[in-house]
Amino acid sequence: MNNLASLNYFTAEIFLSGFIILLLVMSFLRMDRDNGIGFYYLAGVFGIAVTLILDLAGWGESGDGAILFYGMARNDHLAHLFKFLCVLSSLILMVFSMVSRETNKRFDNPAEYVLLILSSTLGMILMASSSNLLMLYISLELLSLTSYILTGFADREEKTSEAAVKYLLYGGIASGVMLYGFSLLYGVTGTLDYTAMREVLWEHKVSGMVLSISTIMILAGMGFKIAAFPFHAWCPDVYEGAPTPFTAFLSVGSKAAGFVIIVRFFFQIFGAGDGGNFEILGDILDWPMAIAVLSACTMTYGNMAALQQRNIKRLLAYSSIAQAGYVLMAVASRSQPGISSAFFYLCVYFIMNFGAFLAVIIINNELNSEMIEDYEGLVWKSRKGAFLASMLAICLFSLTGVPPFAGFIGKLYLLLSVLAKGSSLYWLAVIAVINTVISFYYYSRILRLMFLSRRLRGADLSKLEKSDYLPYSVMAGLAFLTILLGIYWEPLDGLSRLAATFIK
Repeated sequence: MNNLASLNYFTAEIFLSGFIILLLVMSFLRMDRDNGIGFYYLAGVFGIAVTLILDLAGWGESGDGAILFYGMARNDHLAHLFKFLCVLSSLILMVFSMVSRETNKRFDNPAEYVLLILSSTLGMILMASSSNLLMLYISLELLSLTSYILTGFADREEKTSEAAVKYLLYGGIASGVMLYGFSLLYGVTGTLDYTAMREVLWEHKVSGMVLSISTIMILAGMGFKIAAFPFHAWCPDVYEGAPTPFTAFLSVGSKAAGFVIIVRFFFQIFGAGDGGNFEILGDILDWPMAIAVLSACTMTYGNMAALQQRNIKRLLAYSSIAQAGYVLMAVASRSQPGISSAFFYLCVYFIMNFGAFLAVIIINNELNSEMIEDYEGLVWKSRKGAFLASMLAICLFSLTGVPPFAGFIGKLYLLLSVLAKGSSLYWLAVIAVINTVISFYYYSRILRLMFLSRRLRGADLSKLEKSDYLPYSVMAGLAFLTILLGIYWEPLDGLSRLAATFIK
């Protein structure tokens, strides 16, 4: 489809790009910058909300899987579903930033913070629809560069600056490795378009050695984005040093964007659909097995490393690494149920992880501490403490995979997608179950401190104020959805099945 006709399918991206430019101009004209944080937050919420509405409005045109801008992007259900998830993550980030003391009323120029969030949102939604290596790399760099800045944006503490520099250095190396892999892949296929690459690889004999090396390099770059082992080294320090609202965003929105490019790349280039399964190229790297090994190592390392953590954000960082391993398990199944279950689990993870981080934000506002031992006796402090402890407990139970919470159904779907492939991946399902048991230990440690210990540590909790109604309502809503989707998940299951229709 030519550029002019493609614009009809690109309304959300066009609006967001124009809104970013408009807000940038307004930031130059607005003189009372120190008092304008509320204005810019509301403007950011408005821009993201309209982008979300425009994406939903264009959903009816997504079924044809139109190829836009001469093959640079695709307009299909997979793109719209992940766009929705990523844009909603940015909206939650904006709300969290409004209620967190780390990001509220502490900026010299709050417009920059909002503009960076909007720019990272644009990068994510472009990643979701990209079907060309050049488009993929540009959108990935737009997300990455804004993420590096946002990591060290809110504070000038040494820990924050160290996290931002570490993220930048690791990200630069991963980007360079992936880009070299792209160049090798372009060299053996002579094209940047996913569909054309697939045709070349299946119809012509290419160098298996070069293709395997390029695939490993590309997988390393994409593994960095989702914090998969052994490309995870940046994750704990960045999660601890970054503002907590942005940490929550990295663990959900950025991770979802990373998974959509993995799914598109491997399934559209190296897969051939046949009865709901995807065959692999004969003598070339067995990428499903490579991803399966990556999945096993990632979930095992993440859970084992989380056992000894004392900082709640570092614990959730290692938990996020383990969760990436669980989702990779579905990708390794190279099947349509695998794609559906991966999206299903990412949606469930969106709800329960954002709920957990919102509880951490509010508790940090109250106790001014991120140490797990300061959560001791939280439920006994006041009714406010009991509410916070209960909401956090629901999210942690769901992250563990305990019924009847949504996390249990999500992990069950992941396991079923692996077991459906036969005995070749049974071992991966066994490892996932063992890791689920391990994760229960470090999550239950937090629950034990909050509920079973009557020793009151940390500062006293303040009284409930009108300004608390928004975050507490959002937290209650996320906890309610966590329970509801553990009991009635059919609507989300129906949406998830649409994600697997992107390849015929």
